[in-house]
Amino acid sequence: MCLALTCRAALACAPLAGNPTVSQFSKTVPAHPKRIVVLEFMFAEDVAALDLTPVGVVDPAYYDGWIGYDSARFKGVPTVGTRQEPSLEAIASTRPDLIIGVGYRHAPIFAALDRIAPTVLFQFSPDVENGSGDGARTQLDWTRSIFHTIACMTGREQEAREADAKLDAGLARDAARLKEAGLSGTRFALLQDLGLPDRYWAYTGNSTAAGVARALGVKLWPEKPTREGTVYLNSADFLKRQDVAVLFVTTSAAATSVDATLDSPVWRFVPAKKDKRVTLVEPNIWGFGGPMSALKLGNVITEKLLSLPR
Repeated sequence: MCLALTCRAALACAPLAGNPTVSQFSKTVPAHPKRIVVLEFMFAEDVAALDLTPVGVVDPAYYDGWIGYDSARFKGVPTVGTRQEPSLEAIASTRPDLIIGVGYRHAPIFAALDRIAPTVLFQFSPDVENGSGDGARTQLDWTRSIFHTIACMTGREQEAREADAKLDAGLARDAARLKEAGLSGTRFALLQDLGLPDRYWAYTGNSTAAGVARALGVKLWPEKPTREGTVYLNSADFLKRQDVAVLFVTTSAAATSVDATLDSPVWRFVPAKKDKRVTLVEPNIWGFGGPMSALKLGNVITEKLLSLPR
């Protein structure tokens, strides 16, 4: 196992037993699997960043819309159902030698997956309730550890080191841009449109977005960690937040203006809205992805903060 904060350079590999990111795994896992089925977007991105093409993926159209990293790689790859309901028959037809899934979704079918091929299920994020997600470790650190584990399982340590270097360099570059503009320490919220009336996800202090923000030298609000790294908020929650800018991830590229998108009458009383410190972020920004999603998120946060009035 290699944790992102401690062995980024060496990428020391170790057995899956004792790896905190792994929730369940088969008794025998091949040393360098070639035919991999991935049952979650993060893992599709991870194998792509390791220059591997899986033999089966779930929800490819949604991957293209929400993550989009190296989407061309997945053209023609068989679809094996959805993230919530993978098809065992479709998975078996790909003749995999490794299946990668996520515990909170796929633990109930682990035995069935294991009968098809060796299977590894990851815990999707640090466990806030048991202390591993207390805010000191964010989902960014956690997902990088998952990425490193997949690299070790597939013999792609060098590719992982290259991806790490690319991410670290990109975040450092954007942090320098924000510092030069006098924006270090800027507080902002990253909201995700859910298609609900005045009800949004806000990424919290243990999310990947929070880890990216720390690397950039800015501050994500709300700071309190939550189980999934998100919390539901509405416009009223921002009425007394004088210093919080708002980056709002839309669900449609057709959104043409902040006013048309944030249509609750309360928004006009929000300090950030009155000061024109609310900006829209186009789709294809996924807060639960791997290292390349984090790189893109860092750049988007930087560009949007630079574009706002001081």
